[in-house]
Amino acid sequence: MANLFGVLDTASRSLAVTSLGLRTAGHNIANVNTEGFTRQRQIVEATDPTYSSDGYIGTGAEQVGVERIRDVLVQRQLMRQGGISASTDAQAEMIARIEATFNEQNAPGLVSALGNFYDSLEDLASATSPGASVERQGVSSTGQGLVDTLGALDADLRAQHREADAGIASTVAEVNQLSARIARLNQAITSAEVRAPANDLRDQLDLALRDLAEQIDVDTYLDAAGQTTVVLSNGLPLVEGSQSFALETAADASDPIRTGTLRVIHPASGGADVTAEIGSGRLGGLLRARDTTIPAAIRSLDTLAYNLAVRMNEVHTTGVGLDGATHDFFAVLPGVEDAARDLALSADVAASTDAIAAGLTSAPSDNRVALALAELRSKPQALYLPGDAPASPSGPARTVIEHAAAITTDVGQQSQSLQIARDQSERVLETLQTRRDEVSGVSLDEEATRLIELQAAFQANARVVSLVDRLLDDVIGML
Repeated sequence: MANLFGVLDTASRSLAVTSLGLRTAGHNIANVNTEGFTRQRQIVEATDPTYSSDGYIGTGAEQVGVERIRDVLVQRQLMRQGGISASTDAQAEMIARIEATFNEQNAPGLVSALGNFYDSLEDLASATSPGASVERQGVSSTGQGLVDTLGALDADLRAQHREADAGIASTVAEVNQLSARIARLNQAITSAEVRAPANDLRDQLDLALRDLAEQIDVDTYLDAAGQTTVVLSNGLPLVEGSQSFALETAADASDPIRTGTLRVIHPASGGADVTAEIGSGRLGGLLRARDTTIPAAIRSLDTLAYNLAVRMNEVHTTGVGLDGATHDFFAVLPGVEDAARDLALSADVAASTDAIAAGLTSAPSDNRVALALAELRSKPQALYLPGDAPASPSGPARTVIEHAAAITTDVGQQSQSLQIARDQSERVLETLQTRRDEVSGVSLDEEATRLIELQAAFQANARVVSLVDRLLDDVIGML
């Protein structure tokens, strides 16, 4: 009789294990589409046997826990690749905007404006009377149009610079929110794991870490208490246990492109500037676009505007206008920096077309200077680059139109390279995600098979219970 009760106890314990297995399988199935969910597996062990004169007799099985099926290496690779992909995406988005700024397929742009300007100079040089007001007005109008085009392009690039800055501020706020969420999850996990592993909370933590890595490059590790510590690439902390450290932004008055450009600060470390330490993630991509890609485009445009003005003025001041005086065609610029923004017709030329020098003399039929100005279209000369001293150009020998074409080509090549990198990064990320899904994702076919196994086990244990119940009735009836 005692042995029958032992069998009943074993079967009852097995029924409980099977029921818990059904709950685990059901939990997996319910979360088949939950982002970041990790498939869970029931851990079952045999219970301690009892000793009798016949030897050790088994007492069944019990559930000792539920574990997550995951690959830590894949998780780390996903975090790293997510940051690289987000950085590449941000840069590709910004270079696409720059490419659209210089694109002349949909509307006339810089090269067209330069072409119209040089065409007007050729018209002036080939006019029957270079002193005619129609050709001079054409030079003035196309010159102003070129000034306006360069100014508009520069303004658009600087607007993109401001937009990148706004994106940086928004991303820093997102980083702070995720850091605070990770700190709260650390605290919740510590409280929950006093009793058992907090599988679902750790899934949420892993997802939050991946989201954070997409925003900024970080390193993570577990401390002695099992809490996740998050640090920047230079070791400064973002999360330590249940405490998060918010980043801040501060205006930089020394930025040569725009006063007030934002720097990323880590207040908890004494206000350390960590901008240069941020390499990947969306924040890293935006910083690279703002601090490298966009300024390079602005300075390329400045180089064009400055060399246009210098070369035009060098030739233009060799002649005289109809008023008998010598004038600059463009207002004199102090240097290459900000030339596109500041370029303007000289006050004299803007006031009267008579100030335009077509000849070496004021004779209406003299076109020698106009011819020399028109020849600048196809005359390569060493370019002044940012930082060059007057009369000391250090750039390659190009015409202004060739430099304009080079700007467009360079931007196009950068855009193409980033698009290739973007596609490649996405493929790597997809491969890693597939690997993660193979290991940690929920397979409905596997869970259905598991349910069949559990159903069979439950039915078998129920039959044992039923049989023991009948046997006990027979024993009681015999008493």
